[in-house]
Amino acid sequence: MLTDNGGEWAAEFDTMCNDYGIHHQRTAPQWPQCNGMVERLIKTIKHGVTVLSATPDNANCWDEQLAKVMFGYRCGIQSSTRFSPFMILTGRTPRLRADNYLQALTAETDDMVDVDTTAEQFMQKVRLIASVHENVLLNVEQAQKKQKRAYATRKGKHIFEGLVAGETMVKMRKPGKKKALTASWEGPYLFVAHTDGLGNFDADEGSRICILQDDDGNQWERPRRDLQVYHTSRKQKS
Repeated sequence: MLTDNGGEWAAEFDTMCNDYGIHHQRTAPQWPQCNGMVERLIKTIKHGVTVLSATPDNANCWDEQLAKVMFGYRCGIQSSTRFSPFMILTGRTPRLRADNYLQALTAETDDMVDVDTTAEQFMQKVRLIASVHENVLLNVEQAQKKQKRAYATRKGKHIFEGLVAGETMVKMRKPGKKKALTASWEGPYLFVAHTDGLGNFDADEGSRICILQDDDGNQWERPRRDLQVYHTSRKQKS
């Protein structure tokens, strides 16, 4: 489970996650893009509800359109997974009203069900779902690499250069609004590693989150855009 750093996700919530074996991760501070997948889903849902509520008859009942939008989203094939959420969860395509009508026309008159046949069909469904999940993981990994390359191309590859783990010293932009006659940067701090914001410290150089360390050994995460290279050798600090 991925959340922000709000206080509501601490204390009792962490205890519940530990009791139920839920792995709780937090986004990097001041980096809401880390939770961009959820934010994008919310934007899609809001857009769908807005379109269906555009007519005068539905202007005051947007909540009644939510079920239609969610059903359409769950049945649509995602560009990253290449499967619909409905297919990933159930291992089959959704059954629509037209499907029920056609099934009624072609239904067999014999209602007797063979137990062995039913068991085999169930096992086929289990194997199908397992195969779908494997393909989804591969497709998502490919989509993430493609998006990362597109981002690096759009922003310019140079923004990820010049950071050497364990050597590069960086300055960090102070959070919040800048006050008059005060410095905008603090540091220097030691650059330790790139991370994807989810606790994986072996991320490649295209990752936008960096791990910093002060002289006392304290570490924290900061987005790459808030950093500026101070110098490339720790020895130069003295």
